[in-house]
Amino acid sequence: MRTFVLLLVLSTAAAADPGRWEPANTWVFMAGVLEWQDKNLSPFPKKDRKDRVLETKFKEAGVPAGQIVFLEDAQATQKAMQQELRKLAEAAPEGSTFVFYYAGHGMQDDGGEVYLANHDADTGKKKATCVAMADVERILSKNFKGARLFFLADCCYSGALAKVVKSFDGKPAACLTSATASNVSTAEWTFTDSLVSLFDGDGALDTNADGSLTLREADAWSAGEMRFKEGQLTRAALTPQFDVDFVFGAVDPALKPKEIPGPWKFHDYCEVEEKGVWYRSQVLDGREGEWFIHYLGWEAKYDEWVPAKRMRKPQGIGLSGGDAVKVEWKGKWYPAKVMKVEGDFAFIHYDGFGAEWDEWVTGKRVKK
Repeated sequence: MRTFVLLLVLSTAAAADPGRWEPANTWVFMAGVLEWQDKNLSPFPKKDRKDRVLETKFKEAGVPAGQIVFLEDAQATQKAMQQELRKLAEAAPEGSTFVFYYAGHGMQDDGGEVYLANHDADTGKKKATCVAMADVERILSKNFKGARLFFLADCCYSGALAKVVKSFDGKPAACLTSATASNVSTAEWTFTDSLVSLFDGDGALDTNADGSLTLREADAWSAGEMRFKEGQLTRAALTPQFDVDFVFGAVDPALKPKEIPGPWKFHDYCEVEEKGVWYRSQVLDGREGEWFIHYLGWEAKYDEWVPAKRMRKPQGIGLSGGDAVKVEWKGKWYPAKVMKVEGDFAFIHYDGFGAEWDEWVTGKRVKK
C-alpha cells in the first residue's frame, strides 16, 4: 500500500501568548523517507515531493534554518531518527516549540500498534526495526520541556495519533490526521498540501474572514480536502487544554480568495448534475446565476459554467445510526450495525466481534 505519513508536534512557551504559534522559538525535526531497503515497501516518486515544500514554508514563516534537522531517505534509519529526535528535543529550551515531521510508509501490526517506516525498516520485524508512534511519544515525553504539542499525520492508520494526544492530557495537545485509526490512506500528498496551504497563509482556509488561520479552520480545511479528493475521513483530536482557535498565522493578502456572488464560494465542494448523474465538483469561479466548476477526478477540459439548478450540496452516505448492513473486509461481506454517520462515512460494529474491530467505512464497502 502506497502511503505517506506526516507527523508534526508543536509546543509553545507558557509565558508567551498561549493562543499563537511563535516560529522563531521553534525547533523542527523532519524525516522524509521515499525509498527503503525492504523490497516489500514500494518506493515513492521523488519528483515534486511535498515534504521539502513544507520545510520551506516553515523557514518562510520564520523558523531559523539552524533549528531545522531534515533526515532524507537513506539518512533516516531507525537509530538516526531516534537519536536525532532525542538530541533536538534536549536542545530545545523550556517554552520552545518543537516540530516532528515524518513522510513515508505507515504500518500497523496485529496488535494495532502503528509504525513509521524508517529507511532500514523490516516489515517482518516491525517492533524491532521501525520507529513506533509510541517511540515518538516516549522520546518527547522524556526529553522535551515545552508546553504545547500538535501532531499531524498523513498515513494509513494515522488517526492512531489521537491516542498519543490523550497520553499528554494535562497540557495542550492536539492532532490532525489524514485518516482514522482503522483506515488506510492514499499515496497522494493531498493532506500535506493542506498543511502547506495553512503555513502559506492561504485565505481560502479563513472561513470567518478575520484574517487569522486557526486549528479549527485547519481541521475543516483538511477534512474537506481528504473527504472529496481522497475519500478519507479525517478529524482533529485535542486535549481540553488546547484551544481550538489557536492561531498559526495570518492570511497572506496575496492569497485571499476571489469573491464571487451568490450562495457558492470559491473552493466550495458541490455536486453537479450531468445527464441525470450527479458528480462531485469544486467551484472555481462565479457570476450572476452560474458558477464555473471542476469535476473532481476529471481533466480540466471538462470544466464548465453551470446554473444553480444543476448544483446541490454534497450528499452523504445515505445511512443512519442503527441500520443493519453488510460490510466488505478483505473480499468477504460481514453483517454489521451502523453506530453513527458522518458525511460519506459510517462507523460500524461487526456482529459477533469485539469493539476493537469497529471502524469507519465508505459507501464502497457497505450495503444495506
